[in-house]
Amino acid sequence: MVNIIIDGKTFKVNKSQTLLKAAQRCGITIPSLCELDGFHHNCDLCDVEIEHRGTVKSCRVYPAEGMKVTTTSTALIQRRKHALEHLLSAPNISCSVPPCQVACPADVDIQSYLYFIATNQPQKAIEVIKKTLPMPLSIGRVCPAFCEAKCQRKLVDGSIAIRQIKRYAADIDLASLQAYTPTKKPTKPQRIAIVGAGPGGLSCGYFLSNEGYNVTVFESMPQAGGWLRYGIPEYRLPKDVLDQEIDIMCRNGMTIETNKKLGTDFSLSSLQHDYDAVCLAVGASLASEMRYEGTELQGHYLGVDFLKDQILDKQYTIGKKVAVIGGGNTAIDCARTALRLGAHTTLIYRRTRDEMPAELYEIEEAEHEGVNFLFLTNPVENIADETGRICQVKLETMTLGEPDASGRCSPKATGEYIYAEFDTVIAAVSQKTDTRFLDSDTIELPMSRWNTLDTDEQTMYSGVDKIFGIGDFRRGPATAIEAIADGRKAAQAIDNQFGGNMEKLYTESFRERNVTRGHLIRPDHINKLKDVMRSLLSGNNATDIETELEHALKQVMRNKMAELNVGERHLSFNEVEKGYADQAAIDEAKRCLSCGCHDGNNCKLRHYATDYKVDKNLIISGLQPITA
Repeated sequence: MVNIIIDGKTFKVNKSQTLLKAAQRCGITIPSLCELDGFHHNCDLCDVEIEHRGTVKSCRVYPAEGMKVTTTSTALIQRRKHALEHLLSAPNISCSVPPCQVACPADVDIQSYLYFIATNQPQKAIEVIKKTLPMPLSIGRVCPAFCEAKCQRKLVDGSIAIRQIKRYAADIDLASLQAYTPTKKPTKPQRIAIVGAGPGGLSCGYFLSNEGYNVTVFESMPQAGGWLRYGIPEYRLPKDVLDQEIDIMCRNGMTIETNKKLGTDFSLSSLQHDYDAVCLAVGASLASEMRYEGTELQGHYLGVDFLKDQILDKQYTIGKKVAVIGGGNTAIDCARTALRLGAHTTLIYRRTRDEMPAELYEIEEAEHEGVNFLFLTNPVENIADETGRICQVKLETMTLGEPDASGRCSPKATGEYIYAEFDTVIAAVSQKTDTRFLDSDTIELPMSRWNTLDTDEQTMYSGVDKIFGIGDFRRGPATAIEAIADGRKAAQAIDNQFGGNMEKLYTESFRERNVTRGHLIRPDHINKLKDVMRSLLSGNNATDIETELEHALKQVMRNKMAELNVGERHLSFNEVEKGYADQAAIDEAKRCLSCGCHDGNNCKLRHYATDYKVDKNLIISGLQPITA
């Protein structure tokens, strides 16, 4: 053993180990890729400065008595940065984030968890997922799957069923004897208040409680879950599943206090005084009213209130002919719910089907179940019968004009009208945040003209002492996965503020491997594949061959998850999607083209490139880096 000095501190180390390994055993990290395939001690990252010897590679030098080592200096930082630029410019280096992950607001390492499912390792898959997404049971059922829209496999024969595979991994985890919960770090003294137990607030609390903080979540409703509970119908997300997921999230100490409303039971000022940090995740739970004649009549409801009532008191009575106004997911949920309550249901939308903001899958399911659609129409008057209940709706015919700020063609009134018989109208056009808690408070928050909170995009900090804001409160009506993404960012920022070491995400892509070659994929490839497979099959006749082909293509084409048939859905709120069988999930995961780095979010090269602030535009553009 010898004594050496590393960055001013003395350590006793084994002289038979390299300086790189000796430093690692002392808890000092020197950047290195030396032991990875393809580098062979030539990564040029593990350089250090030794007194009287200059700059040397720590993987090739052995400790000597009295050796003085410097692992970080301005010169070393620049040297490593240039070395990384050269490494990333090499043609055989793949350090890209796959398109599916780029599209995911929560930066879930999709390629990695698909690999673990494909190799029948669901426990490892759920560990990968929960690093960034703590609610896979729920999100695996209701996510709009932005990832699937960018999946490169879509260019061949259909995107990977990423959302449903996530749900499969979460279902397997839930069914195990002990659902996965990360190890809790030592308890910290800071107390964190979170207002709102929706997906964003719960996720922020989950990550902070894992870091050892004392987290209390205040929820105005009788139960936690936010929009997942009070806005997503049972047939999409069973509430017993949501309950179990929330219980798992609370295992590391997060506490939830329900029926506690901000502005009534406590004030924002009191939270700011009593807690070390406050995260506002109050959502957008107020329905935006439609202003036209007759909205005060009996039988006219707002979409958010209608869905909420289905979970709570079930006081809203609907008739036999229901009109749902709107084109978003809430409107679709209202229409499919009314259908299950036995009503003949029509969705009325002022644009065409192509402009509907609802997810295509949800639109198709509504059509499949029997919801009628009336496009290019807009209500202008509800007409009452002698009892004061709606009996007719006067609708104006619309036409499409030039695109508006949303990018969709704007509807224009034509002055032509039709009358349709309805006894119930559910207006589901938009939602907004209830900010009345600020009316009697001395705190002034920076609010936008849309009545949303202005925050830093990366930290969620409002600029007002201790106060952060996430989800719909800062975005306006958005999705659960976006709220969860905000929750993790806020947790990271709060932890950083108190000197914590919450795991950092490395999701900066420094290469475009496979993505730029997407133009080489052609949809007719699958037809050619079918022809080749037919020629290899040995059926006795054409029918047998097609049967064998269908069986073989299950290994290639997207595996459709089993669902309730239309008859089983009638008058029933049972969950529509039944889940994947083990082999179906494995086969589906194997379809992944692995467009990104095989190490996923654990890619050391990506970590170093991010930490040393390598200019990714320099790499992607193909320009030569400046030599050190």
